[in-house]
Amino acid sequence: MFIVLEGVDGCGKSTHAKLLGQWLEDEGVCVFLTAEPTKGFLGDALRSFLSGYQSLDPLSLSLLFCADRMQHLSEEIKPALSEGKTVVCERYVHSTIAYQAAQGVDWDWLWQLNRFALEPELVLYLDVDPEVGVERTTTGEVFEKKEFLSKVR
Repeated sequence: MFIVLEGVDGCGKSTHAKLLGQWLEDEGVCVFLTAEPTKGFLGDALRSFLSGYQSLDPLSLSLLFCADRMQHLSEEIKPALSEGKTVVCERYVHSTIAYQAAQGVDWDWLWQLNRFALEPELVLYLDVDPEVGVERTTTGEVFEKKEFLSKVR
């Protein structure tokens, strides 16, 4: 089973992914916890842009997220699923589309760009007021602004 947790920054995705993973393991399910951006070299590049250390236009950023996802799928998610594991992933296609569309990238183009992505069996959207989300965040990423998160939400 492939489960995705989505929501704006500071909504509790990491906390709930860990809790869900632990609960599933307690129930005897073999779990693979993962997140996007990944911990690979593309994910590292994305975090550099998200931290504001480097800048990149929204279209290029969309392509980089997509490339990271393709690698994530082929190297981690699909192998874990083929081993019978339940994959719990923080962020996926939905975050890319919401965040990039909030920057003015064409919605339809984003969906086409991500058409190869494996569809999760379950997507859990954790809704929180953007003001609360901003108060909870600690990374200082470029998207962690109340006005921007309101567009994403």
